[in-house]
Amino acid sequence: MNKPVRFGIIGSGWRASCYLTLAQKHPQQFQVTGLWIRNPSKYQNLIDKWKLPVYSSIESLAADSDFVVLAVSKDAAVSLLLELSALKIPVLAETPTAATLPDYERLLPIAGSTSIQVAEQYPLHPHHQARTAFIQAGLLGQVCHVQASVAHGYHGISLIRKWLSVSELSCEITARRLEVPIMDFTYRGKEAEDTLKMEQQDIAIMVFPSGKSAVLDFTRSQYFSPLRTNRVLIRGSHGEIRDNDIVRRLGTDETEYLQVKRIQGGQEGSLESLALYELRAGQQCLFRNPFHPSPLSDEEIAMAQSLLNMSEYLQSGISSYSLSDALKDVRLSLAIEEALTLGCTVTLQ
Repeated sequence: MNKPVRFGIIGSGWRASCYLTLAQKHPQQFQVTGLWIRNPSKYQNLIDKWKLPVYSSIESLAADSDFVVLAVSKDAAVSLLLELSALKIPVLAETPTAATLPDYERLLPIAGSTSIQVAEQYPLHPHHQARTAFIQAGLLGQVCHVQASVAHGYHGISLIRKWLSVSELSCEITARRLEVPIMDFTYRGKEAEDTLKMEQQDIAIMVFPSGKSAVLDFTRSQYFSPLRTNRVLIRGSHGEIRDNDIVRRLGTDETEYLQVKRIQGGQEGSLESLALYELRAGQQCLFRNPFHPSPLSDEEIAMAQSLLNMSEYLQSGISSYSLSDALKDVRLSLAIEEALTLGCTVTLQ
């Protein structure tokens, strides 16, 4: 049996707790070596709950770990990334790596750092991995247009660039911010009021020099309200993927219709755990869960995959999502925000 991936955590917030929970659920593959917290006295409850050692320095935590996970606030992330890069400590950084244009520019000099990978989880969600596998098998032909309404800003852009196979930063962006009504809904323990509220809907059209294009459409309530669902449209020369429905050309007079099916245990008469096994479209397996039969959510599967990808990167040098990738997505996200604020087309060269 392979040794578990051993990682330390820098941080004490909600995302750090997600990694601690994940390691607890899957101890055969993941082990948290300890924490580094700038002010441990403020987080005694967290320390007591997880019964983990708290290290006095980042260097000592890194010495006992394969790598460290940076899970701090966006305001603290940039300075710590610069420090970790200077120390050449392997780090898997949570997003966003930068939240403002000055922060983005501070990180540009280390964009090519070989010690930093970024935990962008959305491309690693099972259904998104399945869509990517179908595209990369060439079954849609040339993918030229994507509409993504699954995540905000840099998260949504990471999916768009992956599905379009776009590596350049150059882009022309037009965007609008709308006000739309929605009923309140209980979220993270906050009781909902029986009232109608207003929320922002951001819609951006992106056109790349290659002629490829995308629409990023998102409202924040999609993260927590059942009243707002996600949508995906990926158009290629030989067909398209619309959410979990696939249509593609087989010949001049023949068309294939497929549906991505979720194969999961623990349902009806199954005595297995409630865990995802695989995603299939017809006879093709597009995604097989490497963590089955652990009952992980799709978000946890994506986080776990990012940890495995980091471990693989340190052994093989094969990058999954580099700091350079993350900074491109951040810069495009900042350009969209600029287009929304100014109400005009923004062009990145």
